[in-house]
Amino acid sequence: MSYVEGTLSQGEEIKEKVRLHWVNYLFTWFLCLLVFLLVLLWLVDATLRQSLECQIFVGVAVLWAVYDYLRLATIEMVITNKRVICKKGIISVKTQELKTNKIESVEIKQSILGRILGYGTLMFSGTGTAKVRFAAVDNPWEVKSQVETIIESYAN
Repeated sequence: MSYVEGTLSQGEEIKEKVRLHWVNYLFTWFLCLLVFLLVLLWLVDATLRQSLECQIFVGVAVLWAVYDYLRLATIEMVITNKRVICKKGIISVKTQELKTNKIESVEIKQSILGRILGYGTLMFSGTGTAKVRFAAVDNPWEVKSQVETIIESYAN
Protein backbone atom coordinates (compact mmCIF):
# COMPACT_ATOMS: atom_id res chain seq x y z
CA MET A 1 0.00 0.00 0.00
CA SER A 2 1.32 3.43 -0.92
CA TYR A 3 1.66 6.31 1.52
CA VAL A 4 -1.24 8.22 -0.04
CA GLU A 5 -3.57 5.19 0.02
CA GLY A 6 -2.80 4.79 3.71
CA THR A 7 -3.72 8.41 4.49
CA LEU A 8 -7.04 8.66 2.66
CA SER A 9 -9.88 9.94 4.80
CA GLN A 10 -13.40 8.53 4.84
CA GLY A 11 -15.10 9.12 1.50
CA GLU A 12 -11.87 10.20 -0.18
CA GLU A 13 -10.85 8.42 -3.37
CA ILE A 14 -7.91 8.72 -5.75
CA LYS A 15 -8.94 10.35 -9.02
CA GLU A 16 -5.55 10.66 -10.72
CA LYS A 17 -2.03 9.36 -10.11
CA VAL A 18 0.32 11.78 -11.83
CA ARG A 19 3.35 10.19 -13.51
CA LEU A 20 6.87 11.52 -13.67
CA HIS A 21 8.19 12.10 -17.17
CA TRP A 22 10.88 9.71 -18.45
CA VAL A 23 13.39 12.59 -18.60
CA ASN A 24 13.68 12.33 -14.79
CA TYR A 25 15.41 8.97 -15.19
CA LEU A 26 18.08 10.10 -17.68
CA PHE A 27 20.77 10.59 -15.02
CA THR A 28 20.06 7.14 -13.54
CA TRP A 29 20.24 5.54 -16.98
CA PHE A 30 23.50 7.39 -17.67
CA LEU A 31 25.01 6.06 -14.44
CA CYS A 32 23.91 2.51 -15.26
CA LEU A 33 25.42 2.77 -18.75
CA LEU A 34 28.67 4.12 -17.29
CA VAL A 35 28.86 1.27 -14.78
CA PHE A 36 28.13 -1.27 -17.53
CA LEU A 37 30.93 0.12 -19.73
CA LEU A 38 33.39 0.21 -16.82
CA VAL A 39 32.58 -3.38 -15.89
CA LEU A 40 33.17 -4.43 -19.52
CA LEU A 41 36.53 -2.63 -19.49
CA TRP A 42 37.30 -4.16 -16.12
CA LEU A 43 36.70 -7.66 -17.51
CA VAL A 44 38.94 -7.05 -20.53
CA ASP A 45 41.85 -5.18 -18.93
CA ALA A 46 43.76 -7.02 -16.18
CA THR A 47 45.53 -3.86 -14.95
CA LEU A 48 42.22 -2.06 -14.59
CA ARG A 49 40.93 -5.00 -12.52
CA GLN A 50 43.56 -4.34 -9.90
CA SER A 51 42.92 -0.58 -9.82
CA LEU A 52 41.39 0.40 -6.49
CA GLU A 53 40.22 3.72 -7.95
CA CYS A 54 38.18 1.93 -10.61
CA GLN A 55 36.56 -0.36 -8.05
CA ILE A 56 35.68 2.59 -5.81
CA PHE A 57 34.30 4.57 -8.76
CA VAL A 58 32.10 1.67 -9.90
CA GLY A 59 30.86 1.10 -6.34
CA VAL A 60 29.98 4.77 -5.86
CA ALA A 61 28.26 4.94 -9.27
CA VAL A 62 26.18 1.84 -8.49
CA LEU A 63 25.11 3.21 -5.10
CA TRP A 64 24.29 6.59 -6.63
CA ALA A 65 22.19 5.00 -9.39
CA VAL A 66 20.28 2.86 -6.88
CA TYR A 67 19.66 5.88 -4.63
CA ASP A 68 18.50 8.05 -7.54
CA TYR A 69 16.15 5.33 -8.80
CA LEU A 70 14.65 4.79 -5.32
CA ARG A 71 14.28 8.56 -4.83
CA LEU A 72 12.28 8.83 -8.04
CA ALA A 73 10.32 5.61 -7.48
CA THR A 74 9.08 6.80 -4.08
CA ILE A 75 7.66 10.11 -5.34
CA GLU A 76 3.86 10.05 -5.24
CA MET A 77 1.80 12.79 -6.88
CA VAL A 78 -1.90 12.15 -6.44
CA ILE A 79 -5.13 14.03 -6.97
CA THR A 80 -8.08 12.87 -4.91
CA ASN A 81 -11.61 14.20 -4.72
CA LYS A 82 -10.56 16.17 -1.59
CA ARG A 83 -6.82 16.92 -1.85
CA VAL A 84 -3.80 17.37 -4.07
CA ILE A 85 -0.87 15.46 -2.52
CA CYS A 86 2.84 15.32 -3.31
CA LYS A 87 4.92 12.91 -1.21
CA LYS A 88 8.70 12.61 -1.51
CA GLY A 89 11.24 10.62 0.43
CA ILE A 90 12.77 7.19 0.88
CA ILE A 91 13.22 7.00 4.64
CA SER A 92 12.18 10.44 5.82
CA VAL A 93 9.01 11.69 4.20
CA LYS A 94 8.05 15.20 3.09
CA THR A 95 4.50 15.84 1.98
CA GLN A 96 2.73 18.81 0.47
CA GLU A 97 -1.05 18.80 0.55
CA LEU A 98 -3.72 21.21 -0.53
CA LYS A 99 -7.47 20.72 -0.29
CA THR A 100 -9.12 20.88 -3.70
CA ASN A 101 -11.72 23.36 -2.48
CA LYS A 102 -8.88 25.71 -1.45
CA ILE A 103 -7.11 25.69 -4.83
CA GLU A 104 -7.19 29.14 -6.39
CA SER A 105 -4.97 28.57 -9.41
CA VAL A 106 -3.06 25.90 -11.29
CA GLU A 107 0.07 27.17 -13.03
CA ILE A 108 2.20 25.30 -15.56
CA LYS A 109 5.87 26.06 -16.05
CA GLN A 110 7.54 24.58 -19.13
CA SER A 111 10.97 25.15 -20.60
CA ILE A 112 11.61 24.90 -24.33
CA LEU A 113 12.87 21.34 -23.86
CA GLY A 114 9.80 20.61 -21.73
CA ARG A 115 7.52 21.81 -24.53
CA ILE A 116 9.34 19.63 -27.07
CA LEU A 117 9.42 16.49 -24.90
CA GLY A 118 6.03 16.96 -23.21
CA TYR A 119 6.84 17.60 -19.55
CA GLY A 120 6.41 20.50 -17.16
CA THR A 121 5.96 21.58 -13.57
CA LEU A 122 2.50 22.13 -12.08
CA MET A 123 2.09 24.65 -9.25
CA PHE A 124 -1.14 24.52 -7.25
CA SER A 125 -1.72 27.72 -5.31
CA GLY A 126 -4.22 27.92 -2.51
CA THR A 127 -5.56 30.49 -0.15
CA GLY A 128 -2.77 32.19 1.77
CA THR A 129 0.71 30.93 0.98
CA ALA A 130 -0.14 27.26 0.45
CA LYS A 131 1.48 25.75 -2.64
CA VAL A 132 1.96 22.23 -3.94
CA ARG A 133 4.51 21.56 -6.67
CA PHE A 134 4.45 18.60 -9.06
CA ALA A 135 7.86 18.73 -10.80
CA ALA A 136 8.60 17.33 -14.29
CA VAL A 137 5.29 15.56 -14.83
CA ASP A 138 4.22 13.83 -18.01
CA ASN A 139 1.57 15.72 -20.05
CA PRO A 140 1.08 18.69 -17.69
CA TRP A 141 -1.72 20.23 -19.77
CA GLU A 142 -3.76 17.03 -19.54
CA VAL A 143 -3.18 16.82 -15.78
CA LYS A 144 -4.23 20.47 -15.37
CA SER A 145 -7.49 19.91 -17.23
CA GLN A 146 -8.22 16.79 -15.14
CA VAL A 147 -7.58 18.74 -11.92
CA GLU A 148 -9.87 21.55 -13.05
CA THR A 149 -12.57 19.01 -13.92
CA ILE A 150 -12.27 17.40 -10.47
CA ILE A 151 -12.41 20.79 -8.75
CA GLU A 152 -15.49 21.86 -10.73
CA SER A 153 -17.32 18.55 -10.20
CA TYR A 154 -16.86 18.64 -6.41
CA ALA A 155 -17.48 22.38 -6.06
CA ASN A 156 -21.06 21.99 -7.28
